[in-house]
Amino acid sequence: MLDLTNAKRIGIIGGGIVGWLAAIALRRVFDVDVDVTVIEAPTVFPLGPGEGGSLNLIDTLCRNELDLDVFIGEAGATHKLGVLYENWRGGGIPDRYYRMFGGSGIPEIECRVGGFFPLLSARIAAGENLHTCIPGFELITKKASQVEIDELLATGESGLYPSFHFNHAGFERYLRRVGLARGITSRRAVVHGMRLDDRGHVNAFQLGGEELEVDFAVDASGFARLGLGKVFNTRWCSFANVLPTDRAIIFELEPRGSSPVTRATAMKAGWMWEAPLNRSISAGYAFSSRYADAAMAIAEVENHYGFRVEAKHELSLDQGYFSTAWVNNFVALGTASGFVEPLEAALAAHTFEALRNLERILANGSGIVPARAIEGYNSANARCWTGVRDFLRLHYDSKRIDTPFWRDLAAAELPEGYANLRACFQKRTPRFIDIQPYVGSGWQSLFHEIDWISVAVPLGVVPQAAACAELRRLSTESRSEVQAYVDRLKGTIAKISSTRGYMH
Repeated sequence: MLDLTNAKRIGIIGGGIVGWLAAIALRRVFDVDVDVTVIEAPTVFPLGPGEGGSLNLIDTLCRNELDLDVFIGEAGATHKLGVLYENWRGGGIPDRYYRMFGGSGIPEIECRVGGFFPLLSARIAAGENLHTCIPGFELITKKASQVEIDELLATGESGLYPSFHFNHAGFERYLRRVGLARGITSRRAVVHGMRLDDRGHVNAFQLGGEELEVDFAVDASGFARLGLGKVFNTRWCSFANVLPTDRAIIFELEPRGSSPVTRATAMKAGWMWEAPLNRSISAGYAFSSRYADAAMAIAEVENHYGFRVEAKHELSLDQGYFSTAWVNNFVALGTASGFVEPLEAALAAHTFEALRNLERILANGSGIVPARAIEGYNSANARCWTGVRDFLRLHYDSKRIDTPFWRDLAAAELPEGYANLRACFQKRTPRFIDIQPYVGSGWQSLFHEIDWISVAVPLGVVPQAAACAELRRLSTESRSEVQAYVDRLKGTIAKISSTRGYMH
């Protein structure tokens, strides 16, 4: 049991977005006479190098009573309504597909029969793009301004759930200002170690010549990983044999019009991202060091754009997670607990969800936390990381074989869990039972069935034949309804054959 009812100080190692968000959340959880102190180290790596928000960003802001309009202004935020994928399918010609953040009011998503979405399956069987069923997709095609996006979202008829691209430094400054205004203490110092008691609980942070006593500790030290990696020696679960990138260069581009999507472009040895901000585009190239080095990556980027690019940072990407994130009175968040490449803003999504559950457990237990709750948190955290790994691996399940990177990836062995799902997807579309093992103990899914479908279908992981097969299993009445939808969709007569699926 962890008893924090007499806690006097909550200590957080590292500022940044993760540290200050944790401080603001825990300030709400604990009584006003409990001190919440953030030890701001000189260098903390950003939450996610792409600066593209996840779908749980807005919930995180609202739950912590952070003004959305102020956030937009101070973080230089721009709307993010989805992700544009370019050149991931190969075939020698440029290609693109979208994963839009679909919300409510879309018939194709709201119609569910027997665990799947028959109208979406009808689109798949008919070879139609999935993203065009979302009314708000017109914002992409017309290159709408931020004001026009605001206006359409306000009507509630866009069929979209918004998130934001944001400037990391601006977001951090906003959080710090709010935190200080709410009574959070800030200290500029370097944490050299931690003092543990005979139970293995953190008693104090060692700050050079002095110690800061704490009753509950949060590690938001980023890649420094001062707690799990150096004090508790927790087992590291690597994704190196599943997710192929291990290096990245980060750079900025000049803005070129309004775009409410993150752009992800497949390259010779990995992929490149672009997150459009107010005054620039935050960009980077995540690649495998087996097939390229930083100089080769920069040269490829410059050849892609046709102009010179200067790398601001070069990073080593050690993808994976610590098997245990919460140890006694210590918990690690963000990069301090695990890391994945910025694809799908998965690191940000995981961080926000981990913080939500930490807050939920502490608040619901009134500061008294049973060991089983901590075990449940760690178990759910591990399942969540596994779900992230498998969803990101799906993106690389491509038919591209035009470079050594893509040829070797196509021949690589798949992790057992994803391989099993892939076998199912060859026969039907993704369903909730497929992602249910990735959640538990109060944690929510980071990526839902629609997200899996939106990636698996364009890549061919879910073939048209699979959609036809599940449509044939519908009742006569349901098939008639789907047929009427197809007739409206195509404007021609198309029939569901009992033996061959859709005939065009």
